[in-house]
Amino acid sequence: MTPSIPFLSIVLTGRNDDYGNDFRSRFFNTLRFNHREMVARGIPHEFVFVEWAPAPGRPLLVDLLIEAVPTLDARTLTGYIVDNRYHQALSLNPRLEFLEFLAKNVGIRRACGTFILTTNCDVFLSRPILQRLQDRDLEPRTIYRAPRYDLKQSVDHSSLGWEVLEDANNVEMPLPYLKPPLMGGGTGDFVLLDRATFGSLRGFNEVYRVARIGIDQNFLVKALSAGIRIVDIGAPVYHVNHEGSYRLSGKLYAGREASAPYGNVCWHSQGVVYDNPFEWGLQNAPTRRRNEHSSVLEFSWNAVPPLVDLRRIVLPVARTGFPSPGWYVER
Repeated sequence: MTPSIPFLSIVLTGRNDDYGNDFRSRFFNTLRFNHREMVARGIPHEFVFVEWAPAPGRPLLVDLLIEAVPTLDARTLTGYIVDNRYHQALSLNPRLEFLEFLAKNVGIRRACGTFILTTNCDVFLSRPILQRLQDRDLEPRTIYRAPRYDLKQSVDHSSLGWEVLEDANNVEMPLPYLKPPLMGGGTGDFVLLDRATFGSLRGFNEVYRVARIGIDQNFLVKALSAGIRIVDIGAPVYHVNHEGSYRLSGKLYAGREASAPYGNVCWHSQGVVYDNPFEWGLQNAPTRRRNEHSSVLEFSWNAVPPLVDLRRIVLPVARTGFPSPGWYVER
């Protein structure tokens, strides 16, 4: 492996919209921590940050990130700013405020690392996971998963150390565990896979654009159907709990799931396999270099995949056993 190729690419997505009230501080604190710990262990890495449909009239988050974490350079941070019109052209649900996994596909498609970790902007890596990365103790064609430990909202995450993260009194109980064969549960917080296999699977589901919740679990279904191993990496990640997270707000939409800003959790994510187009991840989007840290994916209809017939993706309620969600497409 040449020094120019990082061992690990960490794909993150977001925008400067105050998601969860303190999104920027959660993002900057966790990235600063993870970057420092990987540098200390000599883990060659890069962060690929996709700023999806930036909030109008606000500074770009990628620029604020450079100011907040000045130890990042052009080798360790690459930002892709996705034109707002892609969100408007791609979403099939007007309530969806953020197409998280299409954004992650943009980053996966452009990452350089031998392995790619897709995670979220408020997740701390644990010491055992960092040790596995340091030891290069990973195999191809294997998805590594980690349970997500939610930090209590009372915990100050501005200057966390190991003594705080590893104190059981600071995490919500009961602790989650991963259940075979999918090892689901908080999936979007830790999906680690070699870049070649991510490419062969063509990333997360871009066909079903009615919800963003469950798309991560659906990727595991796709991988399992292709003969990819799914294993527990053997240690947790720590998540900064916040207002608006699904675990805190999911019950607010009980009985009216179709109104949720993340889409309906009841879609048949464990029972369908998708095939993204070969141009997944906005491959054909014109790219304009903005500065040494970031590029802009300018809008072009040539990069937008066609609308799809959801009858092949969403099964009738009678065949799923789920309660009526309000927008299933009947055959």
